[in-house]
Amino acid sequence: MLRVILFSLLALVVVFIVAQSLGLTPEQIEDQILLAELNAEEGAAYRESNGRRAGVVTMTNGLQVEVLNHGDGPIPAEDDWVRVHYQGWHVDGREFENSRRRGEPATVTVANTIPGWRQVLEAIPVGSHVRLVVPPELAYGRPGGGRIGPEETLIFDLELLAIVEPDPPMVREEWEKPVPGLR
Repeated sequence: MLRVILFSLLALVVVFIVAQSLGLTPEQIEDQILLAELNAEEGAAYRESNGRRAGVVTMTNGLQVEVLNHGDGPIPAEDDWVRVHYQGWHVDGREFENSRRRGEPATVTVANTIPGWRQVLEAIPVGSHVRLVVPPELAYGRPGGGRIGPEETLIFDLELLAIVEPDPPMVREEWEKPVPGLR
């Protein structure tokens, strides 16, 4: 019994130290846990409702795909660079990203996208336009990131415009090169 108490006390101290190093108070940690639970519930309800809509296909891993336009170009591979237009929303309808609003499509490697995007990009031909509902485990997961909260289900309109060649590496002048051994 004493071991259990000591172990529990040690675990609490470790959690407290980690939280302090991240600048989080115990109240903020509780808020993050509560937010994650609420986001998970809201996302599950949204996915269940969306999955019943005509034209929506739910994959075995929970990813939902609705094909808005089926292209006829080549299908990218994991190591390809692609040019895409996309718009992203939280399930409550708030937009968090929009490449059209920025005025230019995004160019990314398929391998460096979230798992939900990667799965779809490796399966659709250029010219396709799809709507995705991405569960948290195929997006940003438990920690979230930036404007994405913990355990959030995300909605994307994704249009695959082209497979492109990567930009050539930037050539640096001698004085711009990093000094060995320094960051």
